[in-house]
Amino acid sequence: MKTIATRSAALGAAWILLGACTTSTGGTALPQSSTAGPEPATSTAATSAPQAPPPGGGRVVGSAVMRVTGTAAPVTIRYRINGGPEQTEVAPTLPWERTFEARDQVSSSVSADAGAEILTCTIMMGSMLVSFKVDPRPACTFYYVE
Repeated sequence: MKTIATRSAALGAAWILLGACTTSTGGTALPQSSTAGPEPATSTAATSAPQAPPPGGGRVVGSAVMRVTGTAAPVTIRYRINGGPEQTEVAPTLPWERTFEARDQVSSSVSADAGAEILTCTIMMGSMLVSFKVDPRPACTFYYVE
């Protein structure tokens, strides 16, 4: 019986550690792929080189929402959508959010600064949280690759 109790305690500790390791959602979200690598390129006589994605990224892959929340004022928010130019908003009302069409193969980001006050930034794509940070100067980034 002592062996079973010891194993149960070790298993319980492992689950707690696993749970602690999987709660962080910061960083870059990449979709799961059914293939191990990129699909082979096909060429025809009419197409001699692959086409580059249009400015602002490739095709639209869905709608995404950047959000900054907190109780601090004033706050400065900097954001970049689909690799475009950085935009800055000074002293916006919180909660602040921007909805945009996410594009394939370009990054979008949002950061906020309210001095020493704690803020939260998130980026959601549909119902999926793809970036999350709680900090005095949080920064969230999202990059979609298919």
